[in-house]
Amino acid sequence: MSSQKNIQKDKAKFTSPLNDFKKMFKTFFQYIRHRGLSSGLIFLFNSLREWLWFASHRKSSVSLINLFALEKGLDNKEHSTFYVPTPIIPFFKLIRNLNVQTHRSVFVDYGAGKGRAMILAAECGFCKVKGMEFSLSLYKLAQKNIQAYVSKSGKNCFQLIHIDAESYQVQKEDNFFYFFHPFNDLMLKKCLKNIYLSLKKNPRKAFLVYQSGYKDKTKVITEEGGFTMLKTFKSFGVHFYAYEYKP
Repeated sequence: MSSQKNIQKDKAKFTSPLNDFKKMFKTFFQYIRHRGLSSGLIFLFNSLREWLWFASHRKSSVSLINLFALEKGLDNKEHSTFYVPTPIIPFFKLIRNLNVQTHRSVFVDYGAGKGRAMILAAECGFCKVKGMEFSLSLYKLAQKNIQAYVSKSGKNCFQLIHIDAESYQVQKEDNFFYFFHPFNDLMLKKCLKNIYLSLKKNPRKAFLVYQSGYKDKTKVITEEGGFTMLKTFKSFGVHFYAYEYKP
């Protein structure tokens, strides 16, 4: 019961535009303190633009703000990073830049958070969108956001799973793997091992996208000899590293 109250309390924080702006500027100053003025300005610009995008398109409300405090007792919490939602416009530009046949592709989000990347993937036309989230609080918030989106858009292509990312069994239909800096190298390697096993068992072309504001993960991702670097893509301070697998 207390967990449900916390979820409702968290949701209430982000439904008010005034609270959105307060949290936005609070995070803006955190960015300045930890990453410098330029990173703070980029964050603020992207956040304002994205808030306007959701408002103008009348989509479901997905928080723009980092969620630093997760519930207690989470397995693998020490391997996770703080929650940051995928920037909207850079994501759209990334998918267009990769020329992915989205209507034939299955999008898999490792660390779904509150569901934003999943919703954006549906907007891009992916035939199926999967996401996994280990935090029960975030998982339930993502459920609400996705349900709101489905009711407004009519697109029901989602599969949201409450699970640790390393435990997800990659399906033979999965061919677009998305990591928005969700966890450290140890957890990333475990997820990559499962992806490689699936690709070797059922050979198919696949894409993998990793975003990190700190360092490129190319060595970790390519060391098994499967994925090769396709291209790097930067939009408004957001760095995406795109990889391709060809059987």
